[in-house]
Amino acid sequence: MAKNDVPKNVANPALYRKAKAKAKRKFDVFPSAYASGYLVQEYKRMGGKYKGANGGEVTLDPQKSDLDRDGKLSNYERKRGTAIAKSMAKQAKGMRNGGTVMVQSRGCGAIMPEKQKMTRVPRG
Repeated sequence: MAKNDVPKNVANPALYRKAKAKAKRKFDVFPSAYASGYLVQEYKRMGGKYKGANGGEVTLDPQKSDLDRDGKLSNYERKRGTAIAKSMAKQAKGMRNGGTVMVQSRGCGAIMPEKQKMTRVPRG
């Protein structure tokens, strides 16, 4: 990417260039973390948008959502199923790359680190 190029995910390149010029005038060091953050904030403040993924769509599983097993989804069952699917998608998003989760034990007082339980979540 050349010096004055605009990223591909920018919807309004002219507005982005104005925000970039403003950030360069404001900060002595460009690019820097502060200047880049300011650039994004200023571009959005001016009404700029980014192209790309808006997030994954949540799909409702009709078989799991049908509580009374009558083959039809009531409004309650549909709303409940959608809420559960959104919640599960949100939890999965945080653990996309795997990692270790600290599980705190219950009880009174402090728990020694060697007694704390660690749960390993595999990648992918």
